[in-house]
Amino acid sequence: MPPRRIVFVAAVLAITMSLPGQTNGVSPFTDPLMQALQISRNALSLAYLIGTIISATLLTYAGRIYDRFGSRSTGAIASVGLGLSLLYLSRLPALSGVLAETGLDPVVSTMAALTTGFFLIRFFGQGVMTLVGRTMIFKWYDDKRGAANAVLSIAVPIVFSGAPLLFDALIRNAGWQGAWIILGLILFPGFTLVALTLFRDPPGRSPESTTAPAPARRAVFVPRWLVRLIRRTGIRPTREPSRPPIDASFAEVVRSLPFWAFNGVITMSSMLITGFTFHVVGIFAEAGIGRATALAVFLPSSIVSILFQTFGSLLSDYIRLKYFAVLHALSLIALLALLPFLGNSPVTYLLVVISHGISLALFGINSAVVWPRFYGLTNLGTINGFAGAWMAFGSALGPYAYSLSHDLLGGFSSIGLVFIPVCLVLVVTGFFANNPNRRFLVPDC
Repeated sequence: MPPRRIVFVAAVLAITMSLPGQTNGVSPFTDPLMQALQISRNALSLAYLIGTIISATLLTYAGRIYDRFGSRSTGAIASVGLGLSLLYLSRLPALSGVLAETGLDPVVSTMAALTTGFFLIRFFGQGVMTLVGRTMIFKWYDDKRGAANAVLSIAVPIVFSGAPLLFDALIRNAGWQGAWIILGLILFPGFTLVALTLFRDPPGRSPESTTAPAPARRAVFVPRWLVRLIRRTGIRPTREPSRPPIDASFAEVVRSLPFWAFNGVITMSSMLITGFTFHVVGIFAEAGIGRATALAVFLPSSIVSILFQTFGSLLSDYIRLKYFAVLHALSLIALLALLPFLGNSPVTYLLVVISHGISLALFGINSAVVWPRFYGLTNLGTINGFAGAWMAFGSALGPYAYSLSHDLLGGFSSIGLVFIPVCLVLVVTGFFANNPNRRFLVPDC
């Protein structure tokens, strides 16, 4: 059985390998795809929307499969599926031509082939591969979840922020089809062998039995002066168990107000940040800023995300998590409110970077540490799958919502007119997202 540090590295690699199915990994391909397939930005966004929604409907079942069969089998399947999906996408012009020969309208055949490809990479990449990597980490590090997420917050944003530039360079050198072929072969057979060799579930917490008593929390990460400072702000520090004494059933989870409060802000963040990433070149062009600068925005944003998520993850062991839900919604409001002024001054640009980075950081915290602490480990795969389905649904709507804002409201930046009020509602619900207890999810106080 590999030591859990080796498993942690393998899990981080799994999240990294999901990049071709993440919006950061797809966005560099959008312009080449529109040119090669002769489709509009709206058509591309619509294909992404439909493919991601179909993927979202299956993620809850993928979580149940993970709970039943464990990390190694599910991770290997995800790696094979994502690799083959990228090889499929590399042949899009030929495949759409084959469909057109059956009598389908050329536009319909192109959209069908593209939507299928987006569904496959979103399901196996953004969905299953990410689910396996994150769930495996938090099963192994149940006693140090905040610290594990802090380390994760350093590794993942660096890789994700560099992906658009790396993939763009790969496209320039090998073409968009060649880039997808290379990435596909890295995943299958390459990473599939890694998954079969290193992916494991912790001893005593196999898919059939994950009800071991929660270990005592170690108070070693946050200095006392910081706890005293937090207490003076009125936020009461807490040292809750890393998970409840009795794990909640999935039926209880979906009847829990705190679940929907957190899931709401996570889904909204997924939608708005994905749409921002997908159309980042167009959003910055609207503000008079070039493509290179637009793609480079993710690097300083990731630095902000790393710092904030590292600090926040360590702090999450000591304060009520509902404050993270409230701050998450406020960061989204700030980002939307700043977009209309993006090109006005360097200060506005800096504030966009900061709000974007904080949103990413809180997404990483809220989507990772909340479910095991509130609801336990027994059904964690199913819970992550169900929440992941909502995240995928949000990410599907994001690019299309920005496109509609561009066409109907006069610009990408006008999207705040619709969604700032929604985020204000999420600020209010966040204050009620207390940690539920087993007796039906009544806030523990």
